[in-house]
Amino acid sequence: MQEAEVVCREMNCGTPLAVEHGAYYGQGDDQVWMDDVECTGHEKFLTDCPHRGFGENDCSHSEDAGVVCSDHARLVNGTNQCSGRVEVNHNGHWRKVCNSDWGKKEAEVLCRDVGCGAPLISHESPYFSQGSEVTGVKTSCFGNESSLTQCTLQEFNQTCGDASVVCTNSKPLRLVNGTNRCSGRVEVYHGGQWGTVCDDGWGMQEAEVVCREMNCGTPVAVKHGAYYGRGDNDVWMDDVECTGHEKFLTNCPHRSIGDHDCGHSEDAGVICSDHVRLVNGTNRCSGRVEVNHNGHWRKVCNSDWGKKEGEVLCREVGCGAPVFSHESPYFGQGSEVTGVKTSCFGNESSLSQCTLQEFNQGCGDTSVVCTNSKLLRLVNGTNRCSGRVEVYHDGQWGTVCDDRWGMQEAEVACREMNCGTPLAIKYRAYYGQGDDQVWMDDVECTGHEKSLTDCPHRGFGENDCSHSEDAGVVCSEAVRLINGTNRCSGRVEVYYQGQWGKMCSSDWGTKKAAMVCKELNCGMPDNSPVKPQFGEGKGLRGYTSNCRGNESSITQCSLHINPARCEDVALSCTGHPTLRLVNGTDKCSGRVEIQHDGQWGTVCDDQWDIRDAQVVCREMNCGTVQTAKSAAYFGQGHGEIWLDDTECFGNESSLSHCQHASFGENNCGHSEDAGVVCSNTIRLINGTDHCSGRVEVYHGGLWSPVYNVNWGLNEAEVVCREMDCGDPVMASGSSQFGQGSRLGGYTIRCGSKESSLTQCSLREFVRTSHDHAGEATVVCSGNVRLVNGSSQCAGRVEFYHNGQWGTVCGDSWDTNDATVVCRQLNCGRAHKINHMSYFGHGSGKIWIDEIECNGRESSLTQCTQREFGDNTCNHTSVAGVICSDSLAVRLVNSNDQCSGRVELYHAGQWGTMCDRDWTMNDAEVVCKLLDCGHAVSAPISAPFGQGTGPIWEASNSCFGSETSLQQCSVNGFNNTSCRHEEDAGIVCAEQIKLVNGKSECSGRVEIYHKSQWGTVCDDEWEMTNAEVVCRQLGCGQALSYLTNAHFGRGSGPIWLDNVECTGQENALTQCSHNDFGDNNCGHGEDAGVVCLGILPKPQITLSPAPEVNWGDRVEITCTMVTEHLGGTFVLQKTPGSFKMEKYSDNDAITFTIPKVDLSHKGWYHCEYRKRLAIQDISFPKGDSAELSVTVRLEQPSISLTSPHAMVIFSPDKIEVTRGSSFSITCSIHSQYPGGFFYLTMSNVNVTEPKPAFGHSIFLLAYFDFPVVGDKDQGEYSCVYGVNISTLSFSSPPSKSLQVIVMASSSSSVISGTLVGLLLLLLLLVSYLVWRRRGQTVRAMVRFSNRVGETIKQDTEDKVDGPLDGRDYNSLVNENGNGRTLEDKGAEVDSHNSAERTDTEDLTGRVCYELEPLIHP
Repeated sequence: MQEAEVVCREMNCGTPLAVEHGAYYGQGDDQVWMDDVECTGHEKFLTDCPHRGFGENDCSHSEDAGVVCSDHARLVNGTNQCSGRVEVNHNGHWRKVCNSDWGKKEAEVLCRDVGCGAPLISHESPYFSQGSEVTGVKTSCFGNESSLTQCTLQEFNQTCGDASVVCTNSKPLRLVNGTNRCSGRVEVYHGGQWGTVCDDGWGMQEAEVVCREMNCGTPVAVKHGAYYGRGDNDVWMDDVECTGHEKFLTNCPHRSIGDHDCGHSEDAGVICSDHVRLVNGTNRCSGRVEVNHNGHWRKVCNSDWGKKEGEVLCREVGCGAPVFSHESPYFGQGSEVTGVKTSCFGNESSLSQCTLQEFNQGCGDTSVVCTNSKLLRLVNGTNRCSGRVEVYHDGQWGTVCDDRWGMQEAEVACREMNCGTPLAIKYRAYYGQGDDQVWMDDVECTGHEKSLTDCPHRGFGENDCSHSEDAGVVCSEAVRLINGTNRCSGRVEVYYQGQWGKMCSSDWGTKKAAMVCKELNCGMPDNSPVKPQFGEGKGLRGYTSNCRGNESSITQCSLHINPARCEDVALSCTGHPTLRLVNGTDKCSGRVEIQHDGQWGTVCDDQWDIRDAQVVCREMNCGTVQTAKSAAYFGQGHGEIWLDDTECFGNESSLSHCQHASFGENNCGHSEDAGVVCSNTIRLINGTDHCSGRVEVYHGGLWSPVYNVNWGLNEAEVVCREMDCGDPVMASGSSQFGQGSRLGGYTIRCGSKESSLTQCSLREFVRTSHDHAGEATVVCSGNVRLVNGSSQCAGRVEFYHNGQWGTVCGDSWDTNDATVVCRQLNCGRAHKINHMSYFGHGSGKIWIDEIECNGRESSLTQCTQREFGDNTCNHTSVAGVICSDSLAVRLVNSNDQCSGRVELYHAGQWGTMCDRDWTMNDAEVVCKLLDCGHAVSAPISAPFGQGTGPIWEASNSCFGSETSLQQCSVNGFNNTSCRHEEDAGIVCAEQIKLVNGKSECSGRVEIYHKSQWGTVCDDEWEMTNAEVVCRQLGCGQALSYLTNAHFGRGSGPIWLDNVECTGQENALTQCSHNDFGDNNCGHGEDAGVVCLGILPKPQITLSPAPEVNWGDRVEITCTMVTEHLGGTFVLQKTPGSFKMEKYSDNDAITFTIPKVDLSHKGWYHCEYRKRLAIQDISFPKGDSAELSVTVRLEQPSISLTSPHAMVIFSPDKIEVTRGSSFSITCSIHSQYPGGFFYLTMSNVNVTEPKPAFGHSIFLLAYFDFPVVGDKDQGEYSCVYGVNISTLSFSSPPSKSLQVIVMASSSSSVISGTLVGLLLLLLLLVSYLVWRRRGQTVRAMVRFSNRVGETIKQDTEDKVDGPLDGRDYNSLVNENGNGRTLEDKGAEVDSHNSAERTDTEDLTGRVCYELEPLIHP
């Protein structure tokens, strides 16, 4: 709406009613001149608003803007578009509407007419200041009219008051939860709902706008952190940045409505003065005093104003105490004649508590300056208006850094200091180094701010400066030029007796004008015959002057107050030249040099292009720019390099007005000095490029128009030749390029062979009101053309020079060069380049032997070239290019060149493709034709917006191949009945890969384009870009993005630069980026990424084995094979809550269980976590491994004890006499004490368990047989059992002992025989034992006689001494598996079936008797 407001005002229309988008009023033709227009709403002309630059856009005519203005009614001076003083367009003039007959019906019609709902009816009529007219128009409506012009309008020639209105739609803002109507939480109305404003960046400028919009007074304070409570619903606005001059808060720059990163804990608030405001001051603490009296803002009369009133006022607005001086400060005159008188005691907290009285006589305005109003001072200067700039913040003065310090900032500082025009800006602590803080850095003013602290800057105290960079300024102390087009033109005002006044023109002359121009360092007066107009200084005191002739300042003359009304002095000075061209062939060509701080210096060629050169040519009063030169084309300069990174729109009046780095800040050498070539005698005005426009010639020291008398192709040919612009395309006298204001000019006649228009016949011509002769215009082809191609956008490149077309050598021809040609010819992008004679050799000279463009130039002449005609070129190598606009298809309305709405070209127009038969195969053909890789999707239903023009069918015959598609573009496509909501779309994606990483999911990013792999530059390379790369490659989550060729430098082209992804795209080419090959990078800036990829699982190993004994030491190792080392290993068991964690920088970690028990039994797995970038990455869970924990019991031993002190060690078989007694001993070596022994007989009978006892790990139990009977005959085995953790475990049975019960016998023969046999057997066994001693397993045989003495044979047994008072032999340790008691019967049975033949069994059969066991 701000832009609409400017348009309506410029068109002399009324209030803006609506803005229209999407070519609502149809599509325009020719150029889209303006894009990204951002007005404040106060500009006089739309072209004054900030915008990209003429012709700079990314739009099509489907986005042409429109506006609806009220052509017969408007609201003036309101707080918004729906309130104000009513004016109507009556008989071709805007007239005020009288309030005498103004009522509800008229207000209803008016509010309806301007699209603002219904009128708000109040007892008091709103006041929006008085119009300049005394008389007006009376209206009478029935109330049902749709427009005020349908009501009766009648001239009223008597004095009448102004009609004012406030409509219901006028309040998109409110203050909530405050103490009065002018304080509270700020809320805005949007989309039918109230929402809050975030306090990010919330400051006094924003408060000033809110207070004004709410019709409140001066802003007193800003509140943060939901000071007035948290709001509900949405946060509508965030990052609001006002200048303080906007009418509405929504006019201030801010994020999109609803786009924020805030919560309601950050709701912004404001406190405005409810009753008083300061108007037209230099800041919020100074100005003309107005009070809200009876619902209207009224001026305060100065007749009774004094110290007490000033104290109350300054206290109320939070500005300290009043500053008193002999001269009252002047802040302009209010529009009212009458006002309000005040009388205070001095202790009131508000001016509204004082006595306020209507004063119906004329009175002067009250002005005030409070102590807190001076936030700026100039230190160490030669007068009050020069010095080091210092600002007051947080109770302390500090300096301003000179980064970005320029004339706009100086203009604000001079105005805030109540000084005059800025004369100079000073750097590098010119006025000495300050102390304490550097408060401000990177200050960027527009020049319109009230206070320097209102300008955007880093933030108080945020800087990268030292006091050696303190900024300074020199302002004129006593004279200034106001409202001019530059600092050297304007209305003359002088500072006299403490206030500014205007100079009267009645006694003004050239000497005084020269004095003022010299005083302001502005050269001499401009003696142009056209008298400048810079507006009237309303309310200013007028002065006349009397000078003796030796004064250096107008204020040194005698100044006299002029009591009568006088005409203002308007002055334009020539200014000192601050720009020159050096080493050129004439005054309009050469190396660009500027004067700064009294010294000439050069301009660096970084970003230097035709738009910058255009500004230089205009400032030098030369003709049309012909070329911008770089690389010290006109020789290297000396001294300072004053400017770098210059970026002009092309419409600036001075190079210093263009955006650039701070003066003297550069990274260049003089080998990069910029130059320019302008036409010296001819210029083309208002054309679409430098080769078209209205023709003017420089003759007799003036630029004059050429008239369309005898104007034709001969004359146009000379113009095009002189401008190096190729061949004439059109010569006419049409007004397509506008008309100049001069009546006098020239007619020209040429013979077509002249090299300059000045060589033709020139004749003066003065146009009269009866003449129909227009000004001559010309359109030239330009100095580049494409020949022998299928269209004007494809072919052999030819360059125009010295009146002749020639070719360009193809030896060094690349994509950057081709991109410039396509751009210059308005043919889209470079699609394919050719080096050989694909489009023929050509017949002219090879004008350009070697060319090197960076791809950003606007014309081929800006690229670095080898001298014309200095040929070392292979003549078979000729540059050619196919631009994208020569293809049969294009993709539009997307943020990249490989996706968008499909449009096809035929018969000179573009049409869309119907989606009914649209397939992925069709899309694949388009992607291949455009060199955009493969089709990702073929969306339907106008996903990229609805197109215009014809709609064609996606027939198989056309989309069978790239060739058939091109052929259909020539022959035509089939029509269809589709509508544009069925327009087909396409998304293509180039193939990408990652190179030089540790896996296919990490490395340098490379992209396949035009059959060649190339890299991506790391400019703007962020995590969101990496996310898209990883998604496209199917490599999972992005872990990190790498810059500066982290994975090594690539080779070949750098295809992409300035890639900016949101992170949601499916392919890298869908992200915003420069055109393919358009970059300013080297391979040292190649981008890379690391993705998670298919993440490996950690591996697990168990040591010593997956099955271990209770009490063993167990080590579990987790191993990770990955490049992402340096993470946390986690060992977990299932089931259960067992969990162990360890961090390791290595690829493995070992977890130890010192003594395993049954609770550790289960399945174990490893996990791996790593902190990467700002996120925790969990790798996949590893495979599980089972840990078995068993209680492994040894095989027990069994032995027999005779009552006759005869011990038998582990016999297999023994005969005992019936009626005798014996004891069986069960023993075992075991670490599990507390168990029981069981004695089994013949696998059937099991004795009662007996507790085991013993020392250390040797356990035993006795089973006594006091009277041997037949029932005791059988085979006996021992089993050991133990309970652990509620589970029962048993050993394998010992080997069996067969007991045979025999009747008693006394035969001595038998006994002797047995003894003899036994002795022989003993000798044999002893021999065998000696032979196999090394194989004997811990055997010990112990014999006892009747009296208890012991005979001991030494063996490897380690058991010492008798046990429990009796001597027993030790048993042999044998390994056996632990088992439960339920299994022991089966185990016993299995052991009985095996024959024992080992040494232990053999030894066990030995019986050494002192008395025989068996009696005859």
